[in-house]
Amino acid sequence: MKRVFTGRVWKFGDCIDSGNIKGVMAGLDPEFHLKVKPGDLIVAGINFGMGSSAEDAPRSLRDAGIAAVLAESISNIYLRTLINLGLPAIECPGIATLVEQGEDIEVDLESGSIRNVSNGTARRFPPFSDHALAILDKGGLIPYLKSSLSR
Repeated sequence: MKRVFTGRVWKFGDCIDSGNIKGVMAGLDPEFHLKVKPGDLIVAGINFGMGSSAEDAPRSLRDAGIAAVLAESISNIYLRTLINLGLPAIECPGIATLVEQGEDIEVDLESGSIRNVSNGTARRFPPFSDHALAILDKGGLIPYLKSSLSR
């Protein structure tokens, strides 16, 4: 997994629940799965992923090639589920005002920085722990555990 990457932003609002996320944001935009490209990023407001903790909704984001989810806040269980599936989940206050839909942002997981490529504005977030980075590097918790047990 890349620890520094750039991607195109798709913006969504506040309080997006698992039902709307399921099927690659199908509850909010039934055509989204046709528009999104591998490496794209989701930026959202507060309470992203509230509701059910079932893995089918976050898995649909990963399987569509979303590179990361960035939001003002992410429900705790959803945040961990995304990371366990190998998809960076980043809580970053102010992210919803940093970018507009279609702009590119650069994300650095180790330093905890996000930069709008178009205008240079930036935000910081708590850097990922070494453990979370190791899970992401392996593509999720299951591949991480398999590689740990085979040593």
